[in-house]
Amino acid sequence: MPAISDDSASEADRMLAALVPRLRGTCAVDLAFAGPRDSGSTESITIRHLAGHLGHSLRHLRVQAGQGLGGKSLVLGRPVVAHDYFNARHIEHSYDHAVAPERIHAALAVPVRLHDTIIGVCYLAHRRNVTFGDRLVASATALVRRLERDLAVEYEVRRALRARAEADARDARLLGELREELEAVIALVTEPQARSRLRALSAGLREITDGGADPAGSPVRQETLSARELDVLRLVAKGASNNDIATALVLTPNTVKAYLRSVTRKLGATNRTHAVALARGNRLIE
Repeated sequence: MPAISDDSASEADRMLAALVPRLRGTCAVDLAFAGPRDSGSTESITIRHLAGHLGHSLRHLRVQAGQGLGGKSLVLGRPVVAHDYFNARHIEHSYDHAVAPERIHAALAVPVRLHDTIIGVCYLAHRRNVTFGDRLVASATALVRRLERDLAVEYEVRRALRARAEADARDARLLGELREELEAVIALVTEPQARSRLRALSAGLREITDGGADPAGSPVRQETLSARELDVLRLVAKGASNNDIATALVLTPNTVKAYLRSVTRKLGATNRTHAVALARGNRLIE
């Protein structure tokens, strides 16, 4: 399995934390838990998030590929069910000592993917003699697939923002080099009118590379905000919540959060309210 970035791993961990209680409630199971892939590892996950647990025997349990129910799901890349967990012969039983205190009878493990890479495993379990039927497996898998779509969107937003930031940095660097060259040329010009015109040109380049400034002196450049970021910021200015913005712009709430993080970073804002104030002060929005 290929490596995943720290940002993607962190986002996956955060989303898994929110997914676990939803899995338990929607699928009406006794216990749900999940773990992201370990940083720097392609062969293990660590269980970090639980809902409905009796104790903490499963928390921080490291599951190796091929071992236990989740380890088999990690290797096969598909859901794996154990209807009678402790008597199941199709799985390896390295983690029975951690499973036993939870009195699990039947369990299901579902891998979580980002593109073609497995980045975590979700588990559902019953303490009663209940069978995981096709409908329940399909329901759990559908929730995981929704999480995967959100992760993919978040990944693409991060990738696009990173590419834009790199392009902006390259443009600013090139303009800065041009301005330095222009200043060197100005030093050689003695004719007053030509020197004045070159000075004005240099000042214009400085405005582009350095940007305007807010009252506190923080540089703000309108060109660094994309059209979509401005759309999000305008709705924030109207008092819309992240969910309202997501609905209005046909985005996921996680994508809205990603745009807001980018906006506050670019404007040098401390929060969304500060971002709106800076944007209005620099006439980026009404």
